[in-house]
Amino acid sequence: MISVIVPYWNSEKWLPRCLNSLINQKGIFEFLFVDDNSTDEGNKIVTQYAAKDKRIIVLKNEHSKGVSGARNTGIEYAMGEWITFLDADDEYFPDAYDTFRSALSVDADWHQFNHMRYFAKSSKLVVRLENFGGWYTQSSPPNYWFGVWNKLYRADFIKDIRFNEDLQYGEDGMFNLECFAKNNRIHHAEKQKMVVKHILENQKSLSHIKTWKDLLHQAHTYEEFMLRQPDPMMRIMVCKELSRLWDSPSFEKCFGEMYYDG
Repeated sequence: MISVIVPYWNSEKWLPRCLNSLINQKGIFEFLFVDDNSTDEGNKIVTQYAAKDKRIIVLKNEHSKGVSGARNTGIEYAMGEWITFLDADDEYFPDAYDTFRSALSVDADWHQFNHMRYFAKSSKLVVRLENFGGWYTQSSPPNYWFGVWNKLYRADFIKDIRFNEDLQYGEDGMFNLECFAKNNRIHHAEKQKMVVKHILENQKSLSHIKTWKDLLHQAHTYEEFMLRQPDPMMRIMVCKELSRLWDSPSFEKCFGEMYYDG
């Protein structure tokens, strides 16, 4: 069984699209929707779908913990041999289950899949087809290795790995760095196979409202992780990621805001 963990907070606008893409999957799934203390009609929507599809399980955090805390709640309750994550404004392609099952014919602790990214603000669709099927390592990782919604993790493999709830930004990358430190080989599914359409539509998500303090905290967390690594290749991988972060437009924009904040 595959456990799909979907954290949501005030996502009533996008939940029906996400839910419809899941209930149309003809496969052995459980869909764990974790309500992180929403104040809109999101929980009502999920509950209505759960009444129609018993694979949908509704969980609720007593206090808002953010996306990391909601995902960690889902991991604690997941019963599947495999675990993956989906955002509330994302959707699966109709043959996602078949693509998952095909990848699982390869013995690996974690798998990555190609995907589409849709930038709703600019109506721009980007098809990610850069990664060929096969094995990648931390010294030569696949493109977009830091996402978690384009991965499938063996449940036993991540039983002692959790999302860092102190991070407001970069928590996906930190989770996958922990995975690379545990097993530096990741399997990528065939190039032409895509599972998810990652839709960047929720302008209130943390990735859209990050501050310079969030980015600094992310950089310091990555640096601390790097210093704990005995494997020099892991240290190099984290250094490359830190270099990419410092050179990103997000850092430049946020540090401009830091300057004007005084």
